[in-house]
Amino acid sequence: MAIKVNKDEIPKTVIEAKRWWRREIRRALSETDEAYRTSATASIALNTLCLKELDKAETVFAYFSVGKEVGTLALISKLLEKGKRVCLPLCTDIDKDGNKVSASPDMEARLIRGAEDLVPGAYNIPEPAPDTEIVQPGDIDMVILPCVGCDKSCRRIGHGRGYYDKFLESLRDDCFKAALCYDAVLADELPVEEHDQPVDAVITEDAVYRWRR
Repeated sequence: MAIKVNKDEIPKTVIEAKRWWRREIRRALSETDEAYRTSATASIALNTLCLKELDKAETVFAYFSVGKEVGTLALISKLLEKGKRVCLPLCTDIDKDGNKVSASPDMEARLIRGAEDLVPGAYNIPEPAPDTEIVQPGDIDMVILPCVGCDKSCRRIGHGRGYYDKFLESLRDDCFKAALCYDAVLADELPVEEHDQPVDAVITEDAVYRWRR
């Protein structure tokens, strides 16, 4: 299943088209109900846990889900149970009062042992406490990415703040990157800019779409 849109309404420039898609996907997501999102989240977590790349990974960089994003709390718990080194993002361009201290988006990967290591963070998203251990990007084997939306060709549109775009550039070439996306908001074809790179897999409740290198 893919989100239905009128292609004649999509702007011609890539930047405007991305903005249009963010609005359209968020509209479609707002029309889903909690029962669907809960069921889909559970299936997406199972599909993620079954990945051979996850089985091989020692260190996994995940995200703390908020709002109507694909949920990750149960997935993170399972990863910890499996003995994975789990790290979450800590925004370093924003101080404890929510003020920007850097012109560019910056975040670090911080190791967590469980919910006790989390504190209220930037954008009202729980994040690792300042005294948690820093994980170097080169030590990360797999990244589980949030998104606004994805398509079956493994293109991803994020929230537009640029945190992940910058962070992904620092990872090893063989680091496996997977985005979690509800099938209800999966797009047929998303616009990309020259610097945009596909993820290695898009995981929905119904399928795992892989980018063919």
